[in-house]
Amino acid sequence: MVSSVTNGYATNPYLATGAASTTAATTADKSEASSAAAAKTSGSGDKVTLSAEAQAALAAQTDNRTTDAVIASARSALDKLLAGAKASSALKDGKATIDVSGLDRRSLYAIASNKGGKFSIEEQVVASLQMKANRDTALSASASVMRVTGDYAGLYKAALANLEAAGPEEKAMGQWAKDKAALTEGLAQATAKPGVAPSGIDGDPVAAYLKEVGGVVANPRTRDIGKVASDVRAVLDKQYATATKDGMATGPDDGEIDFSKFDDRSLAAVALNKGEQFSEHEIAQAAAEVKTRSRDSVSSTYAATKGLDGSAFGKSLITQYAGMSDEERQASGWTPALYDKMVELQNLSDKLASLFNSDGSVNTGGTSLLDYL
Repeated sequence: MVSSVTNGYATNPYLATGAASTTAATTADKSEASSAAAAKTSGSGDKVTLSAEAQAALAAQTDNRTTDAVIASARSALDKLLAGAKASSALKDGKATIDVSGLDRRSLYAIASNKGGKFSIEEQVVASLQMKANRDTALSASASVMRVTGDYAGLYKAALANLEAAGPEEKAMGQWAKDKAALTEGLAQATAKPGVAPSGIDGDPVAAYLKEVGGVVANPRTRDIGKVASDVRAVLDKQYATATKDGMATGPDDGEIDFSKFDDRSLAAVALNKGEQFSEHEIAQAAAEVKTRSRDSVSSTYAATKGLDGSAFGKSLITQYAGMSDEERQASGWTPALYDKMVELQNLSDKLASLFNSDGSVNTGGTSLLDYL
C-alpha cells in the first residue's frame, strides 16, 4: 500500500539526474553560496538568503567530519532524544516516539543504514522515514508547479539538487548511482519534450514519488480523513462525467474506475467508506486496488533488497508499516499483530546474522547459537 523506501538501508524513492544538469545545479549552488559569503564580508549591509537546497548542498560540501564522528554524534543525539521523551525505543506500536527532524542528513543516513552497528531497528526506521519526509519537502514545491504548468524538468532538477546534498557515505552506495542514472534520463526526456511526463525509465525516483503522493486530492496525508473522502467523492463524480473509453465507469455503480492518480490514503478512504459516501461498487474496486498495491509494494521491496544483507527486507517492511496512516493500515490489513510479528522476526534475523562472518563462516568470538535457543 505504501511505496517502497530502498537505497540499501531501508527503501527510498527519488534521487538523480544528468551530468550537464548536475554541473549546472552544483555550480548554481556554489555561486549562490559564494555570493552570500561575499555579502557577509563586504560590509555593504546587503543580505543574501540561501535557498533550502543551496544551504543543504553547502552543508554537504563543507562537512569534513569522519564517518566515525558522524556515527558518534548521531548516537549521542538519539540518546538525548530518547531520554527527553522518556522512551526506551524510537518506535511504539509502529509510531515514532522521538522527533529526529533536527538531525542533519549525514546523521540520519548513518542511523538509517546502521553505520557501525550502533542503531536499533526502530531507530533505523524513524531515520529512514525522516529522510523520506525531507525529500518530499524538497520536491513538493516543484511538484505543485508541475501539476499546473507541466514543467517536469523543474521537478527532475529539484530531485537532482536533493541528491547532490547527500553526504559521502550515501553517495558511495550503488543506489545513489542508480537514482542518478534514472533522473538523468528523466531530465533529458522532460527537456526534449516539455509538458510530457518521462516514461520507460527503470527505477525512476520522480515517477515513484508522483505515484505515491497522487495528484487529485489536496494534502491527503495531513487532513482529516472525512474531508479527504469528500474531496475524493467530488473527483470521482467529475471523472465519471468525462469518461469516454469503453468500459470505464460513467457512474458509481458499474464500470472500471481509474484510481491510478489517487494516493494511498485517499484510496483507503474509499475502501473503508469514510463518511458513507461511496457505493458498494466503488468500495469493492478500491479494495481491489489496495490489495494490488500492497502486493506490488511487498514484491518490489523484496526485489529491491534481494542480494543485500538478510535483514534488509524485514527492515523495509517495518519502515513501510511505520510510514502508513491508520487508514492505510486498516484498508490493507497491516494490523498491529502483523507489526509485532515483523519486529519479532526482524530481531531474530539480526541475531541469526550475528552468528556468521561476512564470508559465511561461523562467528566463534561472540554470542553462540545456544544463547538464542
